[in-house]
Amino acid sequence: MLGNISQEMLTLLTYISRKKIKQEELFATLNDEIENLSSCLNEAIEKEFIHKDDGEVLSLTHRGLKTALKFFDKQPHLREKMKSKFTKRRGIIQLAIIQLLKEEPRHGYQVMKQLKERSGGYYSPSAGTVYPALQDLVEKELIELKMDGEKKIYSLNEAGLAFINELIHEEDETFWQEWTMRLRWKQSEEASLVREEMGKLQLEFHYAMKKVLSEPEFANDILSILQTCRNELINWSEKQQKSKGEM
Repeated sequence: MLGNISQEMLTLLTYISRKKIKQEELFATLNDEIENLSSCLNEAIEKEFIHKDDGEVLSLTHRGLKTALKFFDKQPHLREKMKSKFTKRRGIIQLAIIQLLKEEPRHGYQVMKQLKERSGGYYSPSAGTVYPALQDLVEKELIELKMDGEKKIYSLNEAGLAFINELIHEEDETFWQEWTMRLRWKQSEEASLVREEMGKLQLEFHYAMKKVLSEPEFANDILSILQTCRNELINWSEKQQKSKGEM
């Protein structure tokens, strides 16, 4: 086993990530490459890594993509060392909380109310998200907690102020505009499609690199592919910039 999935499962998920495919075509293509392909496919369907519709067309699920990508994650002890100041899940919310507390101390309900207002309705904060985020900031010693009767009041300390001033250089109004745009984007269908396609690209890259590790002479092929992709993005960005300048 490799991580929590087998090499055969990784090969299967990678192949199906490339396109939807009928089960009979899959067997004709991979039967010689994957031993016990039938049991491997059944396991993938049972674990909801792969979806099979009524026409026996197979497609990769979001769960299947995440499972395949996990194989290439760094070891847990390395991930701990490489963690940023915030967790990925709460980072955008914690940053906004610090910005709010930069204005004035607030209690939890005020923080939730302000986050909803500043987002223009794109974000509906819950106690289950905001209070753990506040506690995390307290533990990181970026904000302080004081009691005002029965209410918990959160305020920014010197470390938190230095942190936000170093990280955020734009005016407050610009910060909230960009924060709202990020929230809107994260919830959009387009963002979901881009994330899925990027995940598939990462899976394809890691899968190819397994070949390069054992046969380094193929590295130039991978380099050429990556350069082509990068140049396409550069050309697109320059085209958009030129178009914006002509408006």
